[in-house]
Amino acid sequence: MTQDKKINLFVQNIEEIIEQKTEEGKRLWKQLLEEHPADIADVLEQISHEQLERVFVKFSCGLQVSLFHELSGSYKTSILSLVDGEQQSCILRKYPIDDLVDFFDSVSDKDLKKYLEVLNKQDRQKAISLLKFNSESAAGIMNTDIVTLMQDLTVARSVTLLQRLQPSKQLHQQIYITDRHNILQGYIQLEDLVLRSPETNLQTILKKPYFIANADQDQEEVAHEMVHYSMSSAPVVNADNMLLGVIHEEEVIDVLQYEAKENIHRMSAVTVQKKSYFDIPFWSLIYSRGSILAVLLVVESLTSVIIGKFEGTMTVFLVAFFTTLVSTGGNTSCQTSAITIQGMSSGVINNQNMGRFVKREMLIGLVIALLLAIVVFLRAYFVYGDFMGSFVVSLSLGLVVVLSVFLGSCVPIFLKKIGLDPAFSAGPFLATMIDIFGIFIYCYIAYLFLS
Repeated sequence: MTQDKKINLFVQNIEEIIEQKTEEGKRLWKQLLEEHPADIADVLEQISHEQLERVFVKFSCGLQVSLFHELSGSYKTSILSLVDGEQQSCILRKYPIDDLVDFFDSVSDKDLKKYLEVLNKQDRQKAISLLKFNSESAAGIMNTDIVTLMQDLTVARSVTLLQRLQPSKQLHQQIYITDRHNILQGYIQLEDLVLRSPETNLQTILKKPYFIANADQDQEEVAHEMVHYSMSSAPVVNADNMLLGVIHEEEVIDVLQYEAKENIHRMSAVTVQKKSYFDIPFWSLIYSRGSILAVLLVVESLTSVIIGKFEGTMTVFLVAFFTTLVSTGGNTSCQTSAITIQGMSSGVINNQNMGRFVKREMLIGLVIALLLAIVVFLRAYFVYGDFMGSFVVSLSLGLVVVLSVFLGSCVPIFLKKIGLDPAFSAGPFLATMIDIFGIFIYCYIAYLFLS
């Protein structure tokens, strides 16, 4: 049975699973508990709130915490409003403080105050200190529940300490070393504690990180630096070089996924939302998408003004190739801008080689423009037999393709130079620009040669 069918089976029999009055209900309940928390969360997000409350209270505290992590933002809020104070306290106190702070960013001030009161004093102070940082900064995604060692310890003493801490804290490949004032000194590999002699002092074997993130540094920049240096973790420090936390590769994956989501939304002229699709109110989606499309519609109407100015020149033959020019220009600009944005995001295209990249793209654009112009000329001439009209179409298409490559490669670079996301240049925005310029070029070339 596939996972989707299994989830549907749980959803369809949720009442039996909750009541457990039949053998089938008991069997499915036992089977449900054996599923991964992510799959159980998928089941919970497909049942009613009344059923959600009845089934959630049946889970153990440990499973409730795991499910709370897997559920989307709106369901997290619903869960905390449905369970009693004891279960609410269990979830909030056992939930990792870094993930809890991310959740606090999406709740109201009234709920935030209520949830903070549930935490113990130490966790409450840590949460308040983390809330002061920008959620999109390095400090906003760092893990503060980490194991660190002091530089004057020996390997033997370090192993003893780790054996005591291991049940409550997660160990990673890199263990960061500080002095008595929590100033970052470097890191050691976990295998160093096995391969080195027990008397070895940590200070003699520590290594310096290739990259150290500042607390206020943008998380996307941090993620790209970690990918560039192939780092599985990066320390986060304040202005005084005090170690605040560590960013691990799990957080980097989340940042890169969110960045890809942002780029896709901006390339499609859709407002970026942190909430999942079904958590966004219906009318908010209408407004965010409809308003942008309305603006583009008004701007696009300039093409009708241009055509009206050259109406006497545009024959039926030339009008038949409007869609050919517009679609080819849009496809070319979309292709070029996608290559540019992806290259800038991955770091392949940077300040040092942007000029070389633009020159290379323009050369590619000229060759492609020549090939496409020949293709459209042959098609137009052999179908319609109009030499001069076919020449106008091919020349216009070639110029539109060159312009599309130029705008597709240069506009994203320009936007990044002025501090805007390059992804804004792609999709409907760039297509609208190409439509306007393309129609103007076509009409003007026709006016020059055929008027």
